[in-house]
Amino acid sequence: MRFTVEYPVSGPGHDPALLTRAGVGAVARAADRLGFDAIAFTEHPAPSLKWVRGGGHETLDLTAALAFCAAVTERIRLMSHLLVLPYHNPFAAAKALTTVDLLSDGRLTVVAGTGYLRSEFLALGVDFETRNERFDEALAVMRALWSSGGAAVWHEGRHFTGRGVAHLPGPAQPGGPPVLVGGNSALARRRAARQPG
Repeated sequence: MRFTVEYPVSGPGHDPALLTRAGVGAVARAADRLGFDAIAFTEHPAPSLKWVRGGGHETLDLTAALAFCAAVTERIRLMSHLLVLPYHNPFAAAKALTTVDLLSDGRLTVVAGTGYLRSEFLALGVDFETRNERFDEALAVMRALWSSGGAAVWHEGRHFTGRGVAHLPGPAQPGGPPVLVGGNSALARRRAARQPG
């Protein structure tokens, strides 16, 4: 059995020191030393204050926090829990995640989902109604980039276009980091069941 530590700011009343360099470093090093399988950060780049006050939580930037943890740990896996893929351009997301994978010597695991906060989609300029299409297309683009081996990647899709894109350097893990699908809907469960591995 494996255990993951979700970074402990997901509820009200957390110690503000947990959102400092010293706090994040101490938690990550302790989880590494104690044998936890992974440390995970969630993603809410633009939540509404109403959501935060109604039981939501603060978050750090997911990829920046994971990169920081890569620098202060040796063994523990680094996990997005969960990356809201429709918020991102997949070419930029693949680059950011590849950087974490490289700087951690291949310790990244991506858990991705479609998201659910309409107000956050609005704040980020992303159409909420197309989140499932965007998720599927973005994941296909990222996998193509990660498995390209330096060859040009061409993608002409409904939401994203890339012509002859070079994804260099490639990730440390061949084919890219493992991707797990998260979510609570029937569609998310079907999508997870179709994932390779």
